[in-house]
This record gives sequence, structure tokens and C-alpha cells, in this order.
Amino acid sequence: MRGLRSRRALVTGASAGIGLATAHRLASEGVNLAVVARGETRLSEAATHIAQTHGVEVTPIVADLAVPEAPDRVVGQAADALGGIDILVNNAGSSPFGSLEAVTDDDWSSSIDLKLMGYVRCTRAAFAIMKEGGGGVIVNVVGMAGRSASPAYVLGSLNAALLHFTKSVAELGGPHGIRVMAVNPGLTTTDRMEEAIEVWARDAGMTNEAFRSSYLKDKVPLGRLTTPEDVAEAVAYLCSDAAAPATGSAIQLDGASTRGVF
Repeated sequence: MRGLRSRRALVTGASAGIGLATAHRLASEGVNLAVVARGETRLSEAATHIAQTHGVEVTPIVADLAVPEAPDRVVGQAADALGGIDILVNNAGSSPFGSLEAVTDDDWSSSIDLKLMGYVRCTRAAFAIMKEGGGGVIVNVVGMAGRSASPAYVLGSLNAALLHFTKSVAELGGPHGIRVMAVNPGLTTTDRMEEAIEVWARDAGMTNEAFRSSYLKDKVPLGRLTTPEDVAEAVAYLCSDAAAPATGSAIQLDGASTRGVF
């Protein structure tokens, strides 16, 4: 246990994948939640299941965080429902895979609105609440593309921007007891992974299964892909007081698949 019982968390993109796993993991600690996603039915079902499984309060909030005014509304609604916000997990949003030649202006604009500005706007709104309340934790789910550029994923450049943003806000928040960190999952077993494999396999002239096998053998020393539960466990640790000195940093969760000095 991470000592998080009775804390209040807002988790975005919480109806599936990493966000859903994170909501379950925090709820297992006794954290009361507000969970956000665009699809009402799937989100409502997830919220009910989390509440029944873990015996915590779960408030579903339907919103498209790419809409400029939505993050302020969502954060305010979450704070009202929970009586405050101690934890924000920014997870909503993904960017299409593809090279410079394949990615359109519309892809860039929609990705910036959701993946980048959605995080920025949610953070800004939650930061004010946490500052007034004497502290809190913000965890940004980013991705290894923020550290390792690839021609097959030019929109990964937004991840680099989010890592810079994480460090910047951590320095601002430290004196106010607000810790800000990131997790960088590598290829993770979600629906989005299947989309990535389909694009990369097609570009390599391979079947999906052949590409998957080759990728694991040649690119992932650990020999297995990251799971949403792996990411959720890292988020729970970063939310705990034990991770206080880690503010401003990012945890890499890629099975040693990305080369670098750290």
C-alpha cells in the first residue's frame, strides 16, 4: 500500500487502457476519484465497476478535453464532487502515428489541442486548487517518443514538449508543495499499440504478427511489452509520499528498448 487512502484524484482518459488501469490502482489504495472520458456509456460502466470493486467514491465526468473551456469545467466539477483535488493524472489524448509526409495539418492541430493543451489546461486549473490547498501531485502520462525521435512518429515531438512542461511546472510548484512528474511508457498493450503495429508493419512490408515478434526480439531486452498495470503501478508510486524527491523527473517504462545514458 502506498498510503494514499482518502486522497482525491482526477484521472483523465479513464475509460480504457492506461487511464482505466490507473483509476483501478488508485481506487485500490482507497483514493476517491473523478474519472473523465469522451464516451458516456463506457465511462459510466467503468466508474460503476471501480466503485463496486474498491468501495470508493467515483464521479464520472464526460468531456472532450480538446475543447478549450472543457478542462476548467472538468477540474471545477471534480473538485466540487470530491471536496478538492490532491492528485491529477493527465492521460487523455493520443496522436496519430506517421511520418512528416503522412501527418496532416488537421492531425497536428487536433493532437496539439488534446495531447498538449489538454494537459496544460487541466494542470493550470488543478494547480490553482492545489496551491490554495497546500499541495498536491500531478502525474503526466507522456511516452518514450519524448526522448527518442522516430521518423515513423513525427507527432512524438509533442511528448518532448510535455516533458519540458513537466519539469517547468515542477520547479514552479515545489515551493507550494506541488509535485509534478511524468511516466514514459514504451509500446504498451492497449488498442493504441495495435494501431502502431499495423502502421509500422505496413511500412516494413511485414504482417502484424511478424513485426510484433521481430520487435520483441530485436528491440525490447526485457522480452515483454509494458502493460497498463505496469504504468498504473508507477503512477501510484509517484503519487505517494515516498516519491517526493522525484518531482521534476520521469520514469521510463520501456523494458530498456530506448537507448540513452539514463
